[in-house]
Amino acid sequence: MELTQSIHHNFEFLQAELVGRLESIKSFLGDTSPQAAEKIFSRSGYLSNLKQRIHDDCYRYIATSDNAEAPEVMRMRAIDKIATEMERIADLGVEFVQQTLYYDDPGKKNFPKLLKQLDIVIDAVAQIQTALFENDTQLAVKIGNVQERLDRKFRKLLKKNAASLRDPSDAESLLTISLSAYAIERMGDSLLHISESIISSSLGMVMDASRLQGMQDSIGKIAETSNAEELKLATVAETRSGAAISSVQLTDDDNSQYPAILKQGHKKKIKMERKGVQNWHDVFPGLAPTILAWKKQGKSASLLIEHLSGHTFEQVVLNDSIEILENALTELKNTLYSVWTETLAEKPVAANFMQQLDKRLNDVYAVHPEFQGSEQRICGSELSSFDSLASRAAEIETHIQAPFSVYIHGDFNIDNIIYDTESNQIHYVDLHRSRYMDYVQDVSVFMVSNYRLQVLDNQIRRRIAAVINEFYQITRAFAVTNSDTTFELRLAFGLVRSLATSTRFILDRNLARAMFLRARFLLEQIIKLDPADYANYRVPVDEVFYD
Repeated sequence: MELTQSIHHNFEFLQAELVGRLESIKSFLGDTSPQAAEKIFSRSGYLSNLKQRIHDDCYRYIATSDNAEAPEVMRMRAIDKIATEMERIADLGVEFVQQTLYYDDPGKKNFPKLLKQLDIVIDAVAQIQTALFENDTQLAVKIGNVQERLDRKFRKLLKKNAASLRDPSDAESLLTISLSAYAIERMGDSLLHISESIISSSLGMVMDASRLQGMQDSIGKIAETSNAEELKLATVAETRSGAAISSVQLTDDDNSQYPAILKQGHKKKIKMERKGVQNWHDVFPGLAPTILAWKKQGKSASLLIEHLSGHTFEQVVLNDSIEILENALTELKNTLYSVWTETLAEKPVAANFMQQLDKRLNDVYAVHPEFQGSEQRICGSELSSFDSLASRAAEIETHIQAPFSVYIHGDFNIDNIIYDTESNQIHYVDLHRSRYMDYVQDVSVFMVSNYRLQVLDNQIRRRIAAVINEFYQITRAFAVTNSDTTFELRLAFGLVRSLATSTRFILDRNLARAMFLRARFLLEQIIKLDPADYANYRVPVDEVFYD
């Protein structure tokens, strides 16, 4: 993004003013008179004005943007935060000067050490503009590393001064020098925040310096690459569990570059992902990406996997042509039929959708407390609470099982399905929940992940509804072919679970309420069913998914 001229110029002036301020503080240590201090105090307003101009320009840009998550908006937020932290460094400089006014003889003992620490801060501040404007994440990491250096020097000084406090005559001076050093140490905290803002702005996601360094170290180790810092790293996504997903350009033996995907997160989650990918290669080769390398690192782990060509199913639904969408649905159908047929095990299995719902309801109510209500009477009729309906449905579900199990994805959201138009192939990603289970689990998740797309355009909404209906017909046909007489009823349970629990990720009140009411509608249908009618029940797809 090209910064507005105003922001660019004011940021240059801000950095120059801050460097000048810190240099003046160094000079002040040779002349600690009140008059010399006053010269530093008097320029505080100029730096604050520069920060305020940047703040106003950034928020003016943000206010006029249509997309709060756009990279440009994230960059403006980062610039505003950086400017604020630079002002804080200046304020800490003033605090430093104020403390030194109480020190009797600054030139003999500790002040030379403080001068060196100020030099470290000045060098870091002078690099902020370059790191930010050139998206130099490595330089940003170096800026952030200053915090640890200053912290280490502060603790060393504090320990030394504490040991010298046995002499009461020196106590006041030692306390003053410690407070002065503390002001510089806190400058390091601001530099770390600046570093993290630059990194987040460059990569398009919240990212701290240690995490970036860890990612690069992981790539270097697991890909046996010595120049990991030179690798091109870009953010792809961040999962709800906190795992970071990034793309990286690797080099083969012929010096040709090829893309790969790096997933880094909690060791247990990454190990499950690795096992899931390996299992898919055993169960149904060709669907999952190839594992290039993996590495454990304490409580974290990294997984380097093949980059799969194509679009997510979400992108196909929202952006691609009708022809491509139809081809994708056909190939998805063929893939599912093949997987389900080849892995079908004649062993009844229960998904326990209502148990899954119960485990997540507190999280739903935490986001949408208005959904949690007690039983009411309206015009003489009893209106049961959602919890009460779910409890009664759970009792019914204990008597319902899938007649067979198949190997499922486990989190069959449309952003976990890749369609390659060139090869006309379907691929699966994010496979840590894959297992033998009721295929209705995947069916319900797929249908709801389409519906919850936060798109208001009427034409797109009709397209989404058509995809949901087509997928329903595809999976219902499989159920009929395999004599699965309770498919529809189990699907209703699965849709209740997916519709209700998905609202904890949706802040749009209207969409969340629509989904929750649809879950309630299905629950009310389920509990009214006579057991003799279970096999005849049909999910009212049009009523549930057409707005």
